[in-house]
Amino acid sequence: MLAKSFYACLFSFFLLSVVGVSSQACAQLKPGATPKIVMLGDSITAWGNWHLFFPPSRVINKGVAGYTTQNILSEINATITLRPNNVFLMIGINDLLRGVSVEQTFKQYTLIVDELQKNKITVVMQATIECSRPQCGTTVEAVRSLNQKLQAFALARNIQWLDLNPGLTSDMQGLLPKYTWDGLHLSKAAYLYWAERLKSFIQ
Repeated sequence: MLAKSFYACLFSFFLLSVVGVSSQACAQLKPGATPKIVMLGDSITAWGNWHLFFPPSRVINKGVAGYTTQNILSEINATITLRPNNVFLMIGINDLLRGVSVEQTFKQYTLIVDELQKNKITVVMQATIECSRPQCGTTVEAVRSLNQKLQAFALARNIQWLDLNPGLTSDMQGLLPKYTWDGLHLSKAAYLYWAERLKSFIQ
């Protein structure tokens, strides 16, 4: 059962973090009847050790550092051909940091969702995580604007929506220092929080 595998690996991750216990046990988990999952996005997704939280033969990490919505869209067939049951999508911060408008980023994001849904793939839309205001300034507001549009789209289309920002950010600072090591990318504490929030989507 995927939920049991999740808890076992999460516990192993804590052991690894605290006392250096090997996580090889997670690599031995059998997939059984669990669904195939794709984690799709940029470096924030890419640098997550998802094999610690899911049976490794059932999760595919297709996060790529530096990717934008256009990159994901242009390569979407590579995800579709995997025939995953579920795609957890988080993308958009690199667009905004490079000056792409909120409107264009939103449009590209929704085209990605359209392509996945046309191929009968269940999408979980994840809000773009805010960056730290000292590092990225007004991009924080752009991220918030994008997320408002994405959430409204998800609601209108009856798509599952996951927003990690309430637990990782503050109104004044954006991404909190505890959850980042450079103002953009996530710390171990942030990934553990993310994994915890995923529970309700995979049980």
